[in-house]
Amino acid sequence: MVDNNTKSAARPAAVNRKYDGVLTVLALLTILLAGWIGLRRQSKGQPEYLQQLLPQATRFEETSDQRYKAYQGFELIGYATLGRSIGYGGPVQVAVAVDPQGKILNVVVVAEHETREYFDLVQMAGFMDRLVGKSYSDELMVGKDIDGVTSATLTSRAIANATRLAARQIAENEFGDAVAEEQNPQIQFGLPEISLLALYGIGFVGHRKNFKYTRQARWISMLLGLGILGFLLNMPLSIAVINKFLLGYWPQWQTNLYWYMLLGGVLIVILLDSKNPYCDWFCPFGAAQECLGALGKAKNHTPTRYRTLLTWAPRFLAWLAVILALIYRNPAISSYEVFGTLFAFVGSGFQFVLLSLVLIASLFIRRPWCRYLCPVRPVTELLRQIRQWVMQLWKTVTRKNQTNGIS
Repeated sequence: MVDNNTKSAARPAAVNRKYDGVLTVLALLTILLAGWIGLRRQSKGQPEYLQQLLPQATRFEETSDQRYKAYQGFELIGYATLGRSIGYGGPVQVAVAVDPQGKILNVVVVAEHETREYFDLVQMAGFMDRLVGKSYSDELMVGKDIDGVTSATLTSRAIANATRLAARQIAENEFGDAVAEEQNPQIQFGLPEISLLALYGIGFVGHRKNFKYTRQARWISMLLGLGILGFLLNMPLSIAVINKFLLGYWPQWQTNLYWYMLLGGVLIVILLDSKNPYCDWFCPFGAAQECLGALGKAKNHTPTRYRTLLTWAPRFLAWLAVILALIYRNPAISSYEVFGTLFAFVGSGFQFVLLSLVLIASLFIRRPWCRYLCPVRPVTELLRQIRQWVMQLWKTVTRKNQTNGIS
């Protein structure tokens, strides 16, 4: 005999299973539609930046597509063009002015898709001013001949790379100088990548059926993720990173090996084993919540009345974040995550308030962010759903082939 409470608890799950397939298909179709709309909305951009780049110029003469000569009266004072590179949130486009001797006069960011708080850090640090006076022949390598900006290394690196490319384009086309061909950067393999391999290794061992210390291995993995990926590196997986790859803004793998390993590892494990190696084992923000939960003896509490709503809330938020990113071609436009607010103490007032509420709730409810707000977990659930469909289709086709072969 089943009591009423059990029936009411089971009802939302049954409803979820009933509509999961239909809503998953609708989500995929709307995501494809949003991507198409975003591509149609994309424009080439106009040279409004020229006067900001060289305010002393009285006129500009276009020499080719998006490349200009700048004059003050009849005197040639410089050249201007655009450069582009991939940052944390997607393409970063800069306008660069170079004097007739090949020295950089000014750098203006024309378009970017970075998280607002981190881009503001770059601007407040005066990073663009550090590029002024450099030559087109300089490498402009962050950490080598230019100081980066703490907590915004990827954004700094993208601006420097785009500036170098623009300056060298001017030198080659306007000065006739032979510019060395751009070489692929050296592969950067260090603490982030080593830590990630160690975490994947702990998860692999911890998930083995005959392993007796799974709980201990999981806590070691979570604490390492919290300390290294969170507070030390501030490199958690976010919806902005996922959106960046969905939009095709793929950075150079040599200098972004960590992100390829993180996303690729999660994808491979889900597709091969239907397990999520990230969220429950080494997500730094999940670990922070679970540590607080251990202190407050948090429980898996979900009000029965709102169970369906709370189940679908993170799925809707993830879907909305992806849709907006694809339509506006901006991976970070709908990012509301509070990871950076905790690990780098950077964020809007709203994010600080939200972080405070989540951390307080973590004392009483196990992983409230992960359960009710996180947009990353629904993406991994969607991948698992697609895997399940493919496996079912494969089994059906195999069974039919075997039946036809027997008959």
